[in-house]
Amino acid sequence: MERSHGAGAPGRDRESVAEAAPPPAQRTSDEYAGTDRLADDQELMEGADVIEGDDRASFTVLERQTCFNLMGTRDIGRVAFTIDGDAAPTVLPVNYALLDDTVVFRSTLAGTVMRYARGHAAFQVDLFDEERREGWSVLASGRCRWVRDTDELARIPQGRLPLPWAAGDRDQVLKLIPGRVTGRRIHRT
Repeated sequence: MERSHGAGAPGRDRESVAEAAPPPAQRTSDEYAGTDRLADDQELMEGADVIEGDDRASFTVLERQTCFNLMGTRDIGRVAFTIDGDAAPTVLPVNYALLDDTVVFRSTLAGTVMRYARGHAAFQVDLFDEERREGWSVLASGRCRWVRDTDELARIPQGRLPLPWAAGDRDQVLKLIPGRVTGRRIHRT
């Protein structure tokens, strides 16, 4: 039986993907023929722009409950998961709600999130003020599962799940129960 494992890999099963040889190395284009390379004994930073940090900025690692408090102030985040056969994670934005320290969001039955986020996933929420160069970011990772039990669905307060921005029915509910939660805040003094 052949299975598809993401874009560009239809009809390949795991074994054929794993055995596939890497593509041959590309020759350097003549466009960059005049670019000098640093010799092994030269410092890597030679000729590079170095950006110094802001001495007035303060970096803080956030406590777990503070992370949940901040997550509760937003309703758009990013869920990250791996698709079979892909080397890098897939990250997609979703509308969500935080209910009792659990991230709850909707998907379609045939959606990418529904197919691949179940199991282990990560969820990131952040808020940045680029002008002031301040903000925070929270990353939660843990088990993500499909909520199908009607009693469990009934316990979700009516109106708490935000309406998805994307078109189409998002009538399936997933929840991510964070095991690990980390957060950071940067602010200027």
